[in-house]
Amino acid sequence: MAELIDLSGHIEEDQPMAGSADETRLFANLTHEERGFQVKKELEEKGMDSETEYVTRHLRAEREGYEEEQPMNRTMIVSEHGPTHVDSIDHLDPTSDLSIDEMPLEWFHGDAVGVDVSHVEHPDPITVEDIQGELDKHDLKIQEGDIVTLETGNRRENYSTTDKEMKHRYNSKFVGLNEEAATWLVESGAKGIGIDSISVDHPPNIYPNYNFPVHALASREEVVIWENLANLAEVAGMRYTFSGLPLKIRDGTGSPVRAIGIVE
Repeated sequence: MAELIDLSGHIEEDQPMAGSADETRLFANLTHEERGFQVKKELEEKGMDSETEYVTRHLRAEREGYEEEQPMNRTMIVSEHGPTHVDSIDHLDPTSDLSIDEMPLEWFHGDAVGVDVSHVEHPDPITVEDIQGELDKHDLKIQEGDIVTLETGNRRENYSTTDKEMKHRYNSKFVGLNEEAATWLVESGAKGIGIDSISVDHPPNIYPNYNFPVHALASREEVVIWENLANLAEVAGMRYTFSGLPLKIRDGTGSPVRAIGIVE
């Protein structure tokens, strides 16, 4: 039976993310206690039994002494590019018609190769030699249409919602691809690239001029980019099936995903 490996981080408040993405916010718009009270009063006013299973279940936590009300429904405000997410092509190129809902589903699911490049340390970028060395080590080759995932160790070592130093490292001291390595991946057949950082582009290639050469390459070649992935060490050094489908957001520039690795 196939093993499913969770390659997604949480959607949660105060998570580190790119400066262009809005902060994640979660609001409880209805609690169990509020709903239980609403229904109880409605039944009482109709002269009906107000201690139904529905009412007692929703009032259970309050009656058992829980100090805080428990959310029943929450509203989420989340950037299309905040947590673990995928970019649309029109996010990269405004002249493209490929918003997230117009991109073929097949682009988000398929054969994948996991590569561990956690030995690369900032400020060095991920190079062709780094990737090729790991592929050779595990007797792997990139094939046409593959998705390549890159474990850099950034999420594992630096992700935090509370530690400011760790969040700073996660957002600015991560390791990304240089243009040559990204070009080599695409020329080798890769149609998707995923990474455990806020960007596939190496920071010195972004700042101070905001060049984003890897994103530019992806826009030209219609390569799918996933960022803020997690647990990529679990699929490093192997071939597997990657699935990172977006929400069907009309005209979306990207989408949060629940990415998984499928290992037979």
